[in-house]
Amino acid sequence: MISRFTIIKGVGRFQDCQNLGGRHFSKNTIIFGQNTEGKSTLTDILWSFKIGNTAFIEGRKTFGFIGSQQVELFDKDNTAFRFPSVDWNNGFDKIEILDTQYIQENIFEDNEINFDQQKNLQRIIIGSKGKKLTEEINSLQDEFNELTKKKTSKTNEFNQKFKREISVNDFINLPKHDDVDEKIKQIQATIETANNQSKIKTVFVSIDTILDNIVNQNTKSVLSESIQVKAELVTAHILKTWKNPNHSKDFLQTGLTLTKEEKEYCVFCGQQLKEAKDLLQAYSQLFSVEYEKLQDDISSAFSKFEKWDPKSILESIQDKLGSINLSINTNEIDKTELEEIKDIANAEFSNKLKDIGYNVNFENYDKLIQIFQQVSVQVDDLKKKNIFSADVNIENLKNKIKELEFSKTRHTQEWNDFLKEYDDIDIIQEGKRVKREALRKELNEYSEKLFSIHLDTINKTLEQLNADFNICAFQPMKKLIGQRERIFALKFFKRHNVLIDETATNKPNFKNTLSYSDKRVLAFSFFFSLMIRDEKLDEKVIVLDDPFSSFDSDRRTKTIELLANPYLITSDGELIEKKMNQLIILTHEKEFFAWLFRKLESPKALRIVGNGLDSNGIKISTIVDCDVYTEFIEHENKRDLKEIQETYQSNKPISDYDGLCAKCRKVLESIFTRKYLFELQDEINQNKSIRSFTAKLKELAINDFDNEPKYKKFIFLCDNLNIELHDSPMKNDGGNANNVLGDFLKLIKQI
Repeated sequence: MISRFTIIKGVGRFQDCQNLGGRHFSKNTIIFGQNTEGKSTLTDILWSFKIGNTAFIEGRKTFGFIGSQQVELFDKDNTAFRFPSVDWNNGFDKIEILDTQYIQENIFEDNEINFDQQKNLQRIIIGSKGKKLTEEINSLQDEFNELTKKKTSKTNEFNQKFKREISVNDFINLPKHDDVDEKIKQIQATIETANNQSKIKTVFVSIDTILDNIVNQNTKSVLSESIQVKAELVTAHILKTWKNPNHSKDFLQTGLTLTKEEKEYCVFCGQQLKEAKDLLQAYSQLFSVEYEKLQDDISSAFSKFEKWDPKSILESIQDKLGSINLSINTNEIDKTELEEIKDIANAEFSNKLKDIGYNVNFENYDKLIQIFQQVSVQVDDLKKKNIFSADVNIENLKNKIKELEFSKTRHTQEWNDFLKEYDDIDIIQEGKRVKREALRKELNEYSEKLFSIHLDTINKTLEQLNADFNICAFQPMKKLIGQRERIFALKFFKRHNVLIDETATNKPNFKNTLSYSDKRVLAFSFFFSLMIRDEKLDEKVIVLDDPFSSFDSDRRTKTIELLANPYLITSDGELIEKKMNQLIILTHEKEFFAWLFRKLESPKALRIVGNGLDSNGIKISTIVDCDVYTEFIEHENKRDLKEIQETYQSNKPISDYDGLCAKCRKVLESIFTRKYLFELQDEINQNKSIRSFTAKLKELAINDFDNEPKYKKFIFLCDNLNIELHDSPMKNDGGNANNVLGDFLKLIKQI
């Protein structure tokens, strides 16, 4: 049992708490703290203590704190546990904590129950024996994995040698062949012939492409096109009038565009154009889109033809055929004559460039095409003679050679030894696997028994907490990989199943069927079952940090009863009382804190409170004793009334008269609204003041309020308490203020 904390230094809001020696914990300890004041920090200190993880404290280091973090606590035997220390890092397994972290790690997070949470829950349920079996299984699995690594290493060695061209199993099963080398030579000869066929086909495809481009070129069709333009008029005009006949004609095109449709006057000089209409028509044709396109096509066709070298093409064809030991007869083709024919065709085509109306003579062009048509005939003859109609599967032949080579290697002493070692690994590994599976079976049977026991306790707890659901299909996961299993499902109203791993939004699932309160009830039921079934519960410190923040009042009450008087009911109906070594509950809810104080046996109440700011402006907290009745149970109006009476009776100067006036007003309002609820219903609904209440009661002639002296006493009291006179310059202080409090105490008895 934790007896007390004496030091908490540099941890969260606990910047330097070294005076905690008197804050003793008891068997039942309840701690109240507003959110952000340090409850979760205290819980994290206990988590660090439980599992020996310093990160819980280190991660909570107070902002701006430059010293060493320290924690010191004592157990009931006055044994000290200090952070940092080796003992602290060893952990303390006699603490069980239910908080947001426990729920998120083991039950659910946000709106889902993930696979890791289910694994963690299973680990907690199976306990120490299950842990031992699991460790043995994991040890065997580690040995199995080491053998797998060794086998993988051997496999990698094999693959490095054979470049993954054959698997180990296929290699093992290769038969032994006689005359392997002779068989390989025969297949290689077949492949060489087949490879030559493939090359021949490739060469002929290339030559066919060249010849097709020559014979079917569009030069003749492009140069046959024509648009008649009186080019001689344009040329004559340029030679007659231009200083430089080669100058750009763009400005003429601009002038022509700007000239009016009637074409009567020159756009540049304004003179009449009567005698120049033919010239203008010639220029119009010259600058037309159709003309320009044709001129571009002719220019492109001529350029390609001019660059074409028939002699080089013939030589290229001969070279390609030579690569497969073939050739065509070109002796009848005079190379010099071929060049002359090409030059004449070039000259003829150049006339077309100068005048697209020119009619081209294609005689020499046709001679060139005929020569290459004759070449094409020879090439076709060669194809018929040298390309075979039947295909040979080269890949199959190559694979057969590889298989024979592998077989030759396989049946050597070196690889016989290698494969024996490989097989030995399999034999040892199989023994490990059999033993591992036997332990898994034992673990599964043990786990299933535990799960059955906890299923009963969890569902009884859910029933006691008025849940509309219970858990079903509660069973251990057989495989801890794959993430396809689930540890339990839910059943609503004893017949409607809900899968916890269902993700479809149009079906019942964990997210859309359980309220947040239901989810917390589920988490608490799991924790409570594990707690109540713990054979060493009487040695355990149970810590709960705000576990019931979303519970309604009925569930909270029942939860407190379960914790105050823990027991379990066996499957035979036997009730077994259980005891905890210590119960520590932290909460931020006043009503729940007060209930805990009433229901738990002799609880020690503590409170985490703000303790100002440190030198860096950081808010700090400390732990103090708590008077639960005064601070949480006693009604606020009663406390205020006691304060007013004590102030009046002390007859001392009043420093906060306005504050006391406000408390007097609240007490008066409470008394009036409770005693005259029905008579003052309208005034209450309209948030009227004591002055209005008094006037209404006078009007109704109730309880002597129509008696003028009594009525005026209450009105005077309202004046003195600044009721509806908040802007009044009147001030009551000193003895007068004390008299006002005396009048207040007398008049509340007359209400």
